[in-house]
Amino acid sequence: MKYSLALLSLAAAAVNAHFSLTYPTSRGDSDETQAESPCGGLNTPSSERSLWGITGGTLKFEAGHDEAKTAVYLAIGNDPSANDFNITLENVFMQIGLGTFCWNTLSIPDGTPGVADGVNATIQVVQAGHTGGGLYNCADITFTKDPVMLTQDCVNGTGVSAEAIASSSTASASTTTGTSTSTSTSTSSTSSSPNAAQSSSAAAAKLAAGGSVLFAGLLAALAL
Repeated sequence: MKYSLALLSLAAAAVNAHFSLTYPTSRGDSDETQAESPCGGLNTPSSERSLWGITGGTLKFEAGHDEAKTAVYLAIGNDPSANDFNITLENVFMQIGLGTFCWNTLSIPDGTPGVADGVNATIQVVQAGHTGGGLYNCADITFTKDPVMLTQDCVNGTGVSAEAIASSSTASASTTTGTSTSTSTSTSSTSSSPNAAQSSSAAAAKLAAGGSVLFAGLLAALAL
């Protein structure tokens, strides 16, 4: 009986450790398939897409791990495949703390081809799972030239922050707390939230299992 209860506790912990993409509206969450590339086993684009600015927009997720290496990608088109997520919106960083993680504006790199008013695309958020694989979540969007107004403030949860992976690189950081938001520039290895205005280079590696784009640093982390 104790053995069965222990197994149930472990299973519950594994489910709770997954993360949820809350804005733009995700395709959904499936705890059983979230490790499947490119969109956590949810391969059908949403019929109701969120509007997202042609220069970038808000992105928010609920963290289920107290820390996890995280990256954000973009694919242009109505129904992208795993190999289409080749535009980097945010380089790999370490998400710290449980709860809401939010960018006020996650920018699209200047000169990204295909981005225009009315064009469909999909955002992919990838985290390194503690069991040695990736966790995936996707949100389908339509680009708009008009301002997108949200009904809720974009504020990190208490104790939620970000830590840069590469200490040698210079990164702009949007400092976000549970009550306020400010902007600063940092060259250290830590920052409280990655800035949407940070330019991102192309991803350098792919997951062998699913073909989804990931950074070499994230792949190395999966083996730890």
